Amino acid sequence: MPSDGLKDYVASNIDFYHLLGITSTSSQKELDRQWRKTALKYHPDKVGNDPSAKEKFHLAQIGYDLLSDPTAKALYDNARNAQLQKKRQSELFEGRRRQMKEDLEARERGIKRGREEEENDQEKLERKFRQLAEDGKRMRMERQEALKKEMEQDETEALINVNSPMANRASSVPELDRTVKVRWPVEGGGDTVRESDVKNLFSTFGKVESVTMLGPKAQKKKKQLAVICMVQYYSIVGAHTAVKDFPKQQGKEWDRFDLVFWAGNKEPDSISEQNSDLNHAQYSNTTATPLTPTRGSQSPASFLEKASRPATPTPLGVTPNGHGPRKMPSFSSFSTAAFSTPKGSPLGRGLGGNSPSLEELTMIRLKNAEKKRLADELQREDERAAAAEVHGPT
Repeated sequence: MPSDGLKDYVASNIDFYHLLGITSTSSQKELDRQWRKTALKYHPDKVGNDPSAKEKFHLAQIGYDLLSDPTAKALYDNARNAQLQKKRQSELFEGRRRQMKEDLEARERGIKRGREEEENDQEKLERKFRQLAEDGKRMRMERQEALKKEMEQDETEALINVNSPMANRASSVPELDRTVKVRWPVEGGGDTVRESDVKNLFSTFGKVESVTMLGPKAQKKKKQLAVICMVQYYSIVGAHTAVKDFPKQQGKEWDRFDLVFWAGNKEPDSISEQNSDLNHAQYSNTTATPLTPTRGSQSPASFLEKASRPATPTPLGVTPNGHGPRKMPSFSSFSTAAFSTPKGSPLGRGLGGNSPSLEELTMIRLKNAEKKRLADELQREDERAAAAEVHGPT
């Protein structure tokens, strides 16, 4: 092929080295040998009517002529190296561009993810606030409902006992007469009993006004610690029922208690007078006509009501029935043991070793007053919170 015809293939994109199976540093002998092999491989007489093989045979002959000419070969190598360098630069640029693109996309995904996480955190915080508001509202409603039920229960009990003399005179009965003393040993889990447990149990006998634990005290006979608890009822009837019906109670929760008695270590005078008059009435009924009531008999409620009224003073030297003078009592017959001042207490006591002193009764009253004040304050806070929720933030 003339050299003028080779100039058209000098700057072409055809890789003649690859087609002939040689490199740019191969010798002329290697070029001749590879040309013969390539010519035999793609010769039309061998491959037949194959357009692709004929095209490769034609290009192999052009490549052989071009690489056999030193001038044409040098021009071809320069053009080929320039193309390879441009291709490498393009690939390098493409790699950098691809890396920049990937970095940019990753940065955008990170920003988007951060925004989504921030939105999720804000949504979680708002949801938590809503949940707290709903829980607070529900708790306030439950407290109001419980308070309403308690008020309705109190009204119901007041209506039931409206005709009972005890309902009208409960407030006039001294606190000591409406209080019972409960004792149980510390051993065997006695130290785990709370005031609420005692109140729930002893509400069986009547409505409990307050429960106050005085702490463990040593028993002289059994030589062990015992918890003393004062249970104060709204009515003396509840206290009397607790003392009388306690031995009839059965169950684990009742077995731990070993003593339930009056806080003053004796039965109140009003109940003692009632029992005395009842015994007198029964004796009168046995000697009178069976169906005719005795004039002197009175109901227990009337005797308690009588005990609650202040006594009419009787003049000195006159008997209560007004029939004449009476013998003046001798003050030497009174024992001074009940009026002696014990050690360690400036206020004195005369109700027994385990009975509450005046100081302890004062503490019970203070605790009850503090409980009532806290209950009123809680109710006022609930009302203010409900009002703030209705009107909203200002």
